[in-house]
Amino acid sequence: MAGDRSQAIEIYRKLAEHYAREGFYARAIAVANKVLRLDPSRKEVTHELAQLISAQQGREAAARKKLERASMAAGESQEAPAPSHPPAPPQSVAPAAPAEQRGTPKSPETPSAAQLERERDASAFFSSFPAAALEELLASTSVRTYSAGEVIVREGEPGRSLFLIENGVVEVLTRDPAGKDVVLAQLGPGEFFGEVAVLTGRPRTATIVATNVVTAIEIARDDLERIGTTHPEVRDVLERFYRQRAQATVEAMLGHLRKGRG
Repeated sequence: MAGDRSQAIEIYRKLAEHYAREGFYARAIAVANKVLRLDPSRKEVTHELAQLISAQQGREAAARKKLERASMAAGESQEAPAPSHPPAPPQSVAPAAPAEQRGTPKSPETPSAAQLERERDASAFFSSFPAAALEELLASTSVRTYSAGEVIVREGEPGRSLFLIENGVVEVLTRDPAGKDVVLAQLGPGEFFGEVAVLTGRPRTATIVATNVVTAIEIARDDLERIGTTHPEVRDVLERFYRQRAQATVEAMLGHLRKGRG
């Protein structure tokens, strides 16, 4: 805003790196896209981000293996004979104070732990891509902004892209037999929509409307198909993603029905 484009780019690059290291890849991609908006020639930002996400994926995989080995070792130690003398009684530990008492009270805008976990879960979509394919994917993504009340996708229309919400909230709508809109769900940061039409070729199954200002990462079906042609293993990633999303949708609908009956 001050007109110092070079400084802004460096700040955004560091911020994208921070988000990527924390596992918030959607935020990192959105920030990297701002760099490209400021200077379209800075293509290296997508290469850097892809390498960082791939490295982070490797570290997380190593950490999981280490945890699994530790769990197996702990299980084996529990099978060992108990010591002849009774263990010392545990020292009492005072319970931790609630978050509100440990510092500044959480504001309504502060993401909940569940919301942050959803964002990290969504990031697994990007970390599942091989490094070279991931770089192509990041280079082809677009970050879109929608105003409150704007229709992002409409039920029955062809689906040419899927979306990952980076910021804001959307409503998922469908029409009942009388033609009235029915709200099926609300989605927030870290949640996908539009993937069914993209991955199956079917028309859109619902209408998505922004309830406030929404920033979303758009991934075009044509780009996914092109990357899949160059990197055949990407098809397995997309199939796995679709199955997981379908299962999550079924569970969400069952939960919605149970809640309605209660």
